[in-house]
Amino acid sequence: MLARLRAVLLTTCSLAASVGVAHAADQASIHITVIADLDDDIYDARSGRGGVDATRMAVADFGGTVLGRPIIVDALNDHNKPAEAPGLATQAYDAGADLLMDVQNSPIALAVAKVANERRKLAISTGSAAPALTRGACSRYVYHYSFDLPAIETTTADYLAQKSHGKRWVFLSEDTGFGRAGIATMTPIITAHGGQVVKSYVLPAATSDYSAVVDELRGLNPEVVAVIDAGAKDDAGVSAVTKLGLPAMTTTALLYLSDVDRVQGGYAGVEAAVPWYWNLDAAARAWSDRFAAAHDGRRPTEAQAADYSATTQWLNAVRTAGTTDADAVVRALDGHKFDDFFAHGGEFRASDHAVVHDLYVVKVRAPAELPEPHAWFDVLATVPAATAFPVGTECKMTQ
Repeated sequence: MLARLRAVLLTTCSLAASVGVAHAADQASIHITVIADLDDDIYDARSGRGGVDATRMAVADFGGTVLGRPIIVDALNDHNKPAEAPGLATQAYDAGADLLMDVQNSPIALAVAKVANERRKLAISTGSAAPALTRGACSRYVYHYSFDLPAIETTTADYLAQKSHGKRWVFLSEDTGFGRAGIATMTPIITAHGGQVVKSYVLPAATSDYSAVVDELRGLNPEVVAVIDAGAKDDAGVSAVTKLGLPAMTTTALLYLSDVDRVQGGYAGVEAAVPWYWNLDAAARAWSDRFAAAHDGRRPTEAQAADYSATTQWLNAVRTAGTTDADAVVRALDGHKFDDFFAHGGEFRASDHAVVHDLYVVKVRAPAELPEPHAWFDVLATVPAATAFPVGTECKMTQ
C-alpha cells in the first residue's frame, strides 16, 4: 500500500508542470492541492508525503465525491523554500485548486496566505507555528489548523511553572524572531506563578555547539530548561541538555513525534504541549492504526492527522454550502464546532480563523520505557481549547 501511494504521489509531482492542462480539461472535478516538503527530510517526516496520504484518506473516506463531483488531490513540492511558495500557490489556483492544504513552515504559510487572500481562494495551514496567521496577517481566506506558537508556549509554561519545582527557568534560544518570541511569551507566565528566569542564552542562529552553555547550566541550578529552537537545531539543543542528566525538567517550543522517532533518547524526559497524539484515545488509535498499516508501521504526526481532519471539515462545509465558492464555504465554517479523532472541543473561530481545540501536555518516554514502537508520549494533562488558544488583538478580519 505504501509503495502504491508513493508511486501515485511521485507521478503527481512529476506531472506538476502540466497540471494546469489536466485541470482545464476536467472542470467538473473538485481539486485539493497539498503544498508540502516532499524531500525525505525533517519536514517531510513531520507531514510531507504522509500528509498527502492523509488528505487522500480523508477524501476516500468521504466517498471520493462531493456535490456529485469527483475530488482530486494534487501535490506540489515546496522543498522547504519560502521563495518558491508564492509561485506554487499561484500555479495551484491557476490550475483549478479549490483548496490549498498542509502548507507547513511559517514563512511558507505566510507567503501562501498572501496569495490566497489576493485570489480570494481558501488555504488551510496545518503545520505552521506562525502566530501572524491569526493576528497581523490574518485573512478571511486562510484557516490556521492544529496549533500555533502562542498556544503551545502558553500551555507549556503555564503547566510547568505551576509545579513547586518549576520556578527557576533557564532559556536556550536562537537569536531569531522565533527564539526571542518564545522567551517573551513564556516569561510573563513564569513570573505570574512566582517563578523567575535565572538566565537566557540567546545564541547566534548558526550555533551548533552547545558545550560552553551546558557547562554553565549545573551552576545555575535550574528547575526548568527551555530550548527554543526550530527544526533540526532543536534536536541538537534538546539533546545537549537532556544528556547532562540535570535534576531539572527540559521543555521545548515544538515537539513532533517524528523528531523523537529520529533522535529517540535525545528527547527523553522532555515535557511540552502538543496538539495531538496518535495513542491519545480509542478514536485516535483506530485512525492511527489505519495510517500505520499503509506506512510500514510508522505512526502519524499531529500535522498528518490534522490534514485528514481539516480536509474532512472542509468537505463537510462544501456540502453544507452547496458550492466550493470560498466566501460561501467560509460562512459555513466560521463558528462551526466539531469533535473528531483529532480535535476535541474543536471550533473554527470566526474572529481570527484559528481552529481551536484541546491541547495536551506530554512527557517523552526513554527508549527502554516504550510499551510499543513509537509510543513515545505519556499524556500528563488535557488543557481545554478556551484556555489553550489565547485570542490576539491584531487581527482585523475583513468580512
